[in-house]
Amino acid sequence: MAVFSSLSSFVNRHKKKFLFTAIASVSIYYLINQYVIKRIRNFRDSLKQELFVKEQIKRRFMQTQSDCYVTVLALIPILSQPIINYLPTELITQALKLKKSNAKPNANNEISDSLLTTDNLIIHQHSNDSKDLSYYMNLSKTDLWSLLKIKTLTRTLTLVYSVSSLLLLTRLQLNTVARRSYIQSVILLAGGQVENTENSQDYYIEQAYLSLSWWLLNKGWQNISDVVESHVISKFESINARTELTLPKFDEILTEVMEQIKASKRTLILDSIFPCTFETITESLLNTNPELINDLDNEESLLVKLNEETIQTIHSELFSDLFFDTVMLTKTTLMQNLSQTLDPKALETDNGLPVSIQSAQLPRSFKLANILAQLSVQCGILCDSSNLSEDGYDELSGNVYVNSINESEQLEEFSASIYSNFD
Repeated sequence: MAVFSSLSSFVNRHKKKFLFTAIASVSIYYLINQYVIKRIRNFRDSLKQELFVKEQIKRRFMQTQSDCYVTVLALIPILSQPIINYLPTELITQALKLKKSNAKPNANNEISDSLLTTDNLIIHQHSNDSKDLSYYMNLSKTDLWSLLKIKTLTRTLTLVYSVSSLLLLTRLQLNTVARRSYIQSVILLAGGQVENTENSQDYYIEQAYLSLSWWLLNKGWQNISDVVESHVISKFESINARTELTLPKFDEILTEVMEQIKASKRTLILDSIFPCTFETITESLLNTNPELINDLDNEESLLVKLNEETIQTIHSELFSDLFFDTVMLTKTTLMQNLSQTLDPKALETDNGLPVSIQSAQLPRSFKLANILAQLSVQCGILCDSSNLSEDGYDELSGNVYVNSINESEQLEEFSASIYSNFD
């Protein structure tokens, strides 16, 4: 009992201390508990916000790339028609056909030569001009074949370069504009403030910036065509249309032409994609949005900043390498399509027969005239924005050449680098 009496006495003497310690302990526990819970909750909310932002970035990025694809398909006919008219291979073919039949040019002459395929008959109908045809009728058959050779090859490569340019420029411009819009929405979402500017005016300037693709659609392709033609002449002038070539040899010559263009005309080609000088920007604006000409004098204007960023990107090593890689990729698709059309058995050999049998089969040779005929078909496909799917169904599958570029990992990485450039 003495022990309990002593313990009771000890508690009574120190009960205030015990009470204070208990209250302090509970308070500290409560405060720590609330602090930890709050930190955990804040971390969880922050993580949710981060995941939400990342998901939004991904979703908007994918939507932007889809918009780029649709825009390119819509612009391809606008880009290709002047090229077709500038390099009128159909008229040259018609002149050859008329000379062969000793007929005189008139509106009732029908064109049945292999170069006038179903794919480009519509093009011919729009480009036919009796005066131009009379000009070609004054040339000899030899001259006509030589001219047809040069113009067909030039048209093909001009389309290859121009379509590649259009796709890359569209990716660059739309991702630049989408990035600006997204940054502002994220800042507002996070409770921040953006500069007090008129959104409607910004939108108008962005649309004016996008319209600067006018340069490629109206001027740039012609610069490209003139460069291509001079190099085509240097490589193919001595090759007769009746000369027999294997597809690997033809591919080799095309590659040499493209490598020479890359080595000697890199800057000129890049300047053809977007107006890169004050003079060319001014000309483009005068034809699209003349009311914004004065903005070019203000270094702080949004239009000037967008132009400077685009020009800097186009002349960067990253873009230059991507562009010429894309051109080569398009040429590879062209050669694959030629192979499939001219020599389908070669594809079967690669896919199934033993190596010993493959090695025994030499590549087939084709007259250059036959290759030119198939190039004409491929030009029609390259200009088409609504090719039927390969399996023959009626559903549309876009443009097979654009599709091959669109699937490039390099292009996706480039687009992501532009979209995520938040400097």
